[in-house]
Amino acid sequence: MALAGRGRPEKRAKAGGAMYRTETLGLEEARTAMEAVINKALAEPARPVAIAVVDKAGELICYARMDGANRFNQLMAIRKASTAAQLGVDTKLLRQGLKAIDMSFTDMGSTELTIVPGGVCVYHSGTKAVLGGIGVSGRPYHEDEDLARSGADTLAL
Repeated sequence: MALAGRGRPEKRAKAGGAMYRTETLGLEEARTAMEAVINKALAEPARPVAIAVVDKAGELICYARMDGANRFNQLMAIRKASTAAQLGVDTKLLRQGLKAIDMSFTDMGSTELTIVPGGVCVYHSGTKAVLGGIGVSGRPYHEDEDLARSGADTLAL
């Protein structure tokens, strides 16, 4: 069972009968974040974006695209959100870190992850555990990141 929202635990049996518990974003939180991003993006409807919200494993919870956003925007929004959630770091920071050591994900054999800015982590405010990620694509990188951050900032987790 995944913690799909507030208070619903994901349980996995450990040796000795103790249960492992973890938290992740659920549909309720994903929709709240998604609406915040959409509302902000709609201030400029002629500049469409695609938006993805994923759980902590990088699995898609919800997705939306403004009229005019293309397939590439869709794929990148999902990839940005998934990368941030799986690796526990915003894609902008990941980009900076990998550039500093002159590496890329293709050097490590991955084509599913990205260092393109616009993917942000959603953290638990108390434990700082990664709960999921939000990705936005369609505008310049700094605007994609700002839109994604607006979704994360609306969540009080």
